[in-house]
Amino acid sequence: MNVRRRVLLPALLLMASLSVRAEAQEADLVSGAKAEGRVVWYSGSNLGMAQAVSNAFEKKYPFIKVDLIRSSDERMLNRISTEKQAGKILFDVVNSQILPMMYRINVLTPYRVPGAGVMDAKFKDPNGYWVGLHINHFVLGYNTKMVPREQLPHDWPDLSDPKWRGKIGMDPEEFDWLGAMMEYFGEEKARKLFGGLARQEIRWAKGHTQVTQLMAAGEFALSLTFGHRAEAMKKSGAPIDWVRTTRPIIVSVSKLGFSAAPPHPNAARLLANFLISKEGQTEVYKNGNTSAFPGILPKDSPLDPAHLVVHPISPKITLDLNRYVKEFDEIFGPRR
Repeated sequence: MNVRRRVLLPALLLMASLSVRAEAQEADLVSGAKAEGRVVWYSGSNLGMAQAVSNAFEKKYPFIKVDLIRSSDERMLNRISTEKQAGKILFDVVNSQILPMMYRINVLTPYRVPGAGVMDAKFKDPNGYWVGLHINHFVLGYNTKMVPREQLPHDWPDLSDPKWRGKIGMDPEEFDWLGAMMEYFGEEKARKLFGGLARQEIRWAKGHTQVTQLMAAGEFALSLTFGHRAEAMKKSGAPIDWVRTTRPIIVSVSKLGFSAAPPHPNAARLLANFLISKEGQTEVYKNGNTSAFPGILPKDSPLDPAHLVVHPISPKITLDLNRYVKEFDEIFGPRR
């Protein structure tokens, strides 16, 4: 037997063994899920995407009905807290940007979704409590009719230039973005940066969609917006683009977690496995969200995290959000 064969044969045997084991585990889950018949998914994502992914899951596993409960992150947290107090958790899987607040109240348990193994460490919890279902990039957008390319700000400190006074739009509640920026830069440097921004007579508007639409309409030249929203509006013909060179680009992560007491444990595992797989993540992307799963975004996508300096909002920012609300108020003052 030559050297190459001696090396390849054990590797091939190991791969075959793992494949057989995975198929056996899948068969066990399918058998149990057939008896359960349903799975409950609490989702903080947009309804269109969550419903489309649920439909794809039901098509693959027609013996399981997905009970999709869509609500805001805050209402979902209140609902789950009430279930916990009543002594009966009703959900199987949940995704939310504020999921760390949920495992603080002991309603989640670690579950290492097989597909998460290929994902970048920054988009999953090292202890298995969550994995990123989709991500949002906080980017510096601009109106292409109002800002010539040669005059673009290249990084966040450039926004303190007096020429941008009265020309920057923002949502008045960018608390977690501020917290993540402080984490990245350090508090002293971040406060200096935000102090310069606060002197620019920010144009406040509630909601990233509204901020982006107002920028497209020419109400202001620059804005803090979501990258996927800017890309979608650009494709529809709006005079919008965004700056790729800001360091960092803060990323919020909609985190998928597993119930500490799932009513339908086998179906819950099947759904979680599907959501964090190439098949499920393709559905997530097709329905307007940005995936952090390798190989889903087109190679030329400007939102591919591999091409950008990204810094995810960490769980500790979420768990200490009140502190950053206070910081934001102190820096930017009254906003209307």
